[in-house]
Amino acid sequence: MGEANMKFARGETEEAIKMCMEIIRLAPTAPEPFQTLGMLYEEAGQTPKALQYLLIAAHLNPNDVEEWTRLADMCLDQNNVQQALTCYEKAVKADPGNIPLWWARCDLLEKTGDKKRAMEGYQQILNLLPKDNGEKYLQLARDMTKNFHTSGDLEKAMVTMATAFEIHPVFVTAEDVNLLLEIYLSLRQYQKAIETLVHHCGVCLHYSDDTVHTPGDVSRDDNSLPVRCTVPDELPIDLRSKLIVCAIYLCYGDLVQELVEPLLVEQPNDVGDLYLDVAEAFMEVGNYKSAKPILASLVHSDNYNLAAVWLRYGECLNSLGELTAAVEAYATVVSLAPSHSGARVTLSTLQQQLGRHQEALETLEHETLAEEEEDDYPRHDLRLLVPKCLLLHTQQRCEEFIECCRLLLFGHLEGVLDRSHINTIMTNRSYKHRVSALREALGSTIERRLKAASAAIAESNITVDDLWQLYFKLCDALVDTRQFSLMEHVTSMALIVPEFVSDPDKCQEVDFICMTACLLNNNAQCAYSFIKELCIKELECNRAWNLFCQIITISQDIRHNRFCLRLMMKQQDHLALGILNGHNAMVAGTYKHALGEYVAAFRQLPDDPLLSLCIGITYIHMACQKFATSKHELTTQACAFLNQYLELRGECQESLYNVGRAMHQIGLLHAAIDYYQRALALPPAVTSEHQEIFDLRKEIAFNLTLIYQQSNSHQLANLIRQQYLVI
Repeated sequence: MGEANMKFARGETEEAIKMCMEIIRLAPTAPEPFQTLGMLYEEAGQTPKALQYLLIAAHLNPNDVEEWTRLADMCLDQNNVQQALTCYEKAVKADPGNIPLWWARCDLLEKTGDKKRAMEGYQQILNLLPKDNGEKYLQLARDMTKNFHTSGDLEKAMVTMATAFEIHPVFVTAEDVNLLLEIYLSLRQYQKAIETLVHHCGVCLHYSDDTVHTPGDVSRDDNSLPVRCTVPDELPIDLRSKLIVCAIYLCYGDLVQELVEPLLVEQPNDVGDLYLDVAEAFMEVGNYKSAKPILASLVHSDNYNLAAVWLRYGECLNSLGELTAAVEAYATVVSLAPSHSGARVTLSTLQQQLGRHQEALETLEHETLAEEEEDDYPRHDLRLLVPKCLLLHTQQRCEEFIECCRLLLFGHLEGVLDRSHINTIMTNRSYKHRVSALREALGSTIERRLKAASAAIAESNITVDDLWQLYFKLCDALVDTRQFSLMEHVTSMALIVPEFVSDPDKCQEVDFICMTACLLNNNAQCAYSFIKELCIKELECNRAWNLFCQIITISQDIRHNRFCLRLMMKQQDHLALGILNGHNAMVAGTYKHALGEYVAAFRQLPDDPLLSLCIGITYIHMACQKFATSKHELTTQACAFLNQYLELRGECQESLYNVGRAMHQIGLLHAAIDYYQRALALPPAVTSEHQEIFDLRKEIAFNLTLIYQQSNSHQLANLIRQQYLVI
């Protein structure tokens, strides 16, 4: 190394570099060759390369504090802040008691925005500062406390400042006391705040047992309350207000009023913020009566005639039951801050309590918010629309309620979706596929609007349950007003509302409501896709299959045949599917297939009269076929099953008519007349307020007239016609 340094000094740089490299090869953990190489490259102006060799040398000799500090400066010159921080960390590790190094490291951490590590470094500096340097200690503690307070770490702020007060009480100023009291009040440490005022501000508390809590005394351990408080005249007004706030929260009783009176002598325009602190403390403990005059003086001042102060005044009046005055206060808030939704909602509620329903609605009238640059639909304040919807619903103003609800729930979709898009939504069975299909048709507009609506709901703090209940009320209102087409449109849009479809239970209910709307609007084509999926999920639910039958009856579509057959292959013993397949085969005229399905179902449920009736009718149709053989045998079997149906169902208008109609079809007219006449003598099988729907007398009478006319008994035919068929 000596020879290499000599060559470096003589300017033989290349030889010096070769010798250093050879030394590194022979002794790779020696720091000297790396230091020499670093100096060589630094002399040559290759600072980045020099820095790398010097860093290696420093890592091989980590206790060289001066070298680490020099390297940190070099890193900063190269704008390598993170490497500079590493160098400072190595330096303070080598010399932990070096306060300037800690300062430099903390300053650099603050510049990089790492407040947490900077605060930890400042805490180390506090621990290292000598006890006789009280001013510097307190200044550092003050800065740290402000940083902790700004970042929201109140516990650390309290500990830092309280420790400084204990170690250097002589250097404590009124501003320091005010800062610590702010922290204590934020943490609701009111007793500690009182102790601070007693120990550092000359406040004295007098108790009923003639004891005095003065500076230097320890806090009392009992729960007794002071009866008098002596406050120095020179105590700043802001500290006096904090003393009052603490006394209010600690329930010092009459002592509070004595402390408040000197504060009220001050002009509200000068110390209005202190007035407001005291009034809010009174309100928080429920003493609205004491808060009222303080707030009244504030709202009638020049500097504090503000919306926020009027809002607190209105809350106070409302809590005292002075509704008329509270309405005036909240009306002032709305006039000063028209966009304050909370004040509008509260004002509307108070107006409703006073019976001013029209004024309550006018208060909730929302203004269109600013439009976004990338979209063109108007935004509305949802926090106003929800109470407005509820108020309109309470007053039974259906049309206005429907419009308001549509604006709240689907305002972001109105004007975007037409009938083709609605069909696209209904034909896709998942939210992901629906949005994907709409994206192909509408581009990114639909996704952007859905995200914007979800963000507005989250920002307004409206719960999904609130929206869900309003959606139910909207559907009920549309049913009551028989606006089934609009209901179908609304319920289809609900299928792409993320707040509804994210919950599996709500998603299933949204689908069912949409299916119901389609059914009410006689749109069985769209309803079929819903009921098909529902039947697959609820195979054993009879109500689902009843709905399925109702929908396919309305639609008059035959596509359900393939669905039933495919599902029957997987569920071969399913009773409802067997009966449906039998019906489909019956309608298609393939009576043998129908008979096979009915008989399979009959074996599972032999006591069901419907199955006996279906089997009997199938035999009747087979007997009536032109090329049927053994018609007598088919007719006998048909009569057997029809008689069994009559026994199981019991003699009633319905059962007698069905058997008579079968006899009529195969030409046994004397038997048909007997059954028809017995059926005419009986009331409808179903008795209800709409029993005329189930009354078969007109059908029975018409069939009888046909038989009588065929047998040339025209007088009997006219008699039956006059008795039952004349309107």
